[in-house]
Amino acid sequence: MPIAHICLSCTKTFTSLGGMDNHCQAKHHMANPNVCRECQLSFGSPAALQSHVNSSPRHVNDDDSDEYSDQAFEDYSDDSSTEASDDDEPYCQSCKRSFVDKIGLNQHLAYSAKHNWCFDCSRDFACEEDLVKHQNSLAHKERIFRCPFCEKLYKSPSGIAMHIESGCHKMTRHHVTAAAHAMRIVPNISLRTIKGGSAPAPPTNITTYIATEDSFNGKEYECFLCKRTFRSLQGLNAHLNSPAHDADEFKCPKCHVEFKLISGFAQHLESEACGLAARDDVNTFFDDITAQFSRLLRL
Repeated sequence: MPIAHICLSCTKTFTSLGGMDNHCQAKHHMANPNVCRECQLSFGSPAALQSHVNSSPRHVNDDDSDEYSDQAFEDYSDDSSTEASDDDEPYCQSCKRSFVDKIGLNQHLAYSAKHNWCFDCSRDFACEEDLVKHQNSLAHKERIFRCPFCEKLYKSPSGIAMHIESGCHKMTRHHVTAAAHAMRIVPNISLRTIKGGSAPAPPTNITTYIATEDSFNGKEYECFLCKRTFRSLQGLNAHLNSPAHDADEFKCPKCHVEFKLISGFAQHLESEACGLAARDDVNTFFDDITAQFSRLLRL
């Protein structure tokens, strides 16, 4: 059953996936990975998402059910399309102008100061900066990163990490975190070893919280750990089994922002927010990390 679009770090909910993505990118928070971007729906667990993919007629011929794992953080604008199809009159809805042919419309969209148009996905952006950010995002990148445990391809290293953290391949985010701590990454990003501790062993038992109708306080469903409230029981359970109550585990060695998950740190690097590494350097770095990561998780 779909739930509200939710930030798993602070439990704030959003009316759109774009709003959730933009918030998580700005705050370095983790978005709910269990989303169907094609249908613009969020779910409380990987099983619920997979059930949706399996049962929805829209996905009958869809072989890429892990699209939700790619967090292509981008600035969404109004999705109303201006570009006309071949059978329609070339018309710019926002400017209320008709054109002789589609070439004229496209030239208008390309050169008018009123538009910041992406021709690949037929979207208009509020400003040129937003368009450039969108074009540099994962939106139009090819899937070149392969999961070390299956044949799935992703657009970024963080996509692979989130795919495994979500519970695929009998792994959990706790196994991924333990494996990342065990690596000798230079510069050091592990808060455990920075603080003088030792790398934790992979967990043998995982605690799962399940809220019931007893969590309803008369108005909303209340988390017994942090007292945050949710409009639905599904939203509360998604929160309880998210990283929301996990400790920070990793730290950027340049800007010192801390992260609960290795995928969050990977997204931070990929965004080039602090300029620690260029994207090509990040990809090369994670190619090496993925090889070590694969060996550790197979032990």
